[in-house]
Amino acid sequence: MKKKQKHYYRTFIRPFTMLIFIVWALLFTDSSIHANYFEDFYNGVEKFSELPGQVNQLKKSYLETLDELDRTKQSAKAFEEQNAQLVEQNRQLAETVNHLKEVNELKDANARKFKNMLITVLLLVAGYFIGIRVLRFAMRYSNRRKPL
Repeated sequence: MKKKQKHYYRTFIRPFTMLIFIVWALLFTDSSIHANYFEDFYNGVEKFSELPGQVNQLKKSYLETLDELDRTKQSAKAFEEQNAQLVEQNRQLAETVNHLKEVNELKDANARKFKNMLITVLLLVAGYFIGIRVLRFAMRYSNRRKPL
């Protein structure tokens, strides 16, 4: 009989303990946990369904970036060409400036030569007149001393 009581005790206590544990788990646990599984699944499906749109948006952004890169390359190429033109123009201007400097130096040299020549001519003319006067004076002075 003791065996039957033990068996009855085991068969009654175990299901009763399990029932109390299940009731306690249902009452004291947050019921949103069960809803979160479905909500998480729904959010995952929703995000997964949004992926093609995001992929298309990324492709569009990628294509726009490629277009902008091409425009930037073209702009850089145009700047390089413009820079080459400016370098050539700068070289031509430098040659022109050097040529103008040479012309100006020749002009200044000619002006100096003309000035020196003019001063020399004026000094020679003045020297000639002064020399003639001095020679006349000397001849008069020498003629006064010697009676003829």
